[in-house]
Amino acid sequence: MTNLNRKNLTIDGAAASVLSNELDRDALVFVHGGTPGSSPYCSGAHIWGPVLDRFASDRGVLAVDLPGHGETSAGSSVPTVDGYVEWMGALLPAAGIRSCFVIAHDLSSLIAIELATRFPQFVRGVSLVSGVAAAPTGDGLENLTLAYPPLPLWSRQSQRWAFEQLSYAPHHITEDLLDACVAAAQQPPHLNATAAMRAGGLENEFMPGLMRAKARFYELCREPGIPVPVQVVWGSHDRLGSLDQGLWLFRLVAQRQPAAQFHVINRAGSFAFREDPQSFHQVVNSFCEAVFPRKS
Repeated sequence: MTNLNRKNLTIDGAAASVLSNELDRDALVFVHGGTPGSSPYCSGAHIWGPVLDRFASDRGVLAVDLPGHGETSAGSSVPTVDGYVEWMGALLPAAGIRSCFVIAHDLSSLIAIELATRFPQFVRGVSLVSGVAAAPTGDGLENLTLAYPPLPLWSRQSQRWAFEQLSYAPHHITEDLLDACVAAAQQPPHLNATAAMRAGGLENEFMPGLMRAKARFYELCREPGIPVPVQVVWGSHDRLGSLDQGLWLFRLVAQRQPAAQFHVINRAGSFAFREDPQSFHQVVNSFCEAVFPRKS
């Protein structure tokens, strides 16, 4: 677990839970991936683990629980990409952040790009980590890596299985991680979001919204381009997205954004920031220092 402190903010009259240190007005913002009611592990700010402490040693850090995850409620509504972007746009100024660099995992790669597009004067750069949601998929066979998880869903055994499926090696799957994921599964935000998804929200609201966000991303890459520097970080053994997909994501971004980089972290799967936190910190921090230097 990280040594950052759990804090609550109020966004649109509802509590929003975050992990943070003593924030500066310029900060690194970590946005987790996962879809409540769909992903077989319960994500949230806790998913980043000890790597947050590496960044927080000399930077302001804010790691969020998106609505429907961790301790942040989505109410009775279905979480969507557009809803997440609007929520993030309200949360960052509420946290006192004037400018930021966004590190986004998985689904949140699309959220980070939308934020940067709407607020380029506010978001100075983004790192897209295993951004399978944004990467081209083509017409290949369905990815079955997470098919048929052990039952009951979101139990300790089931979530451990999910992490094992998505990792190169299981060394990072600690009891602290599983404790946090099991606790998140029992929280009202996860239970309410899961119920909303099962009531038709996944097919009728979430997935169509995801497809619209992905289409906007491709249009943006073609013209006029993403307005801030972009780093793509991929695990060499990510079973949800091949290295070719990661490279094509980088190529899309780099068409109109010259300040773009592609980094592969060896012997890592979907959670490179947990599986090799030293290498992850090194590549992300180096890029961040180049495009969003610390204030002297």
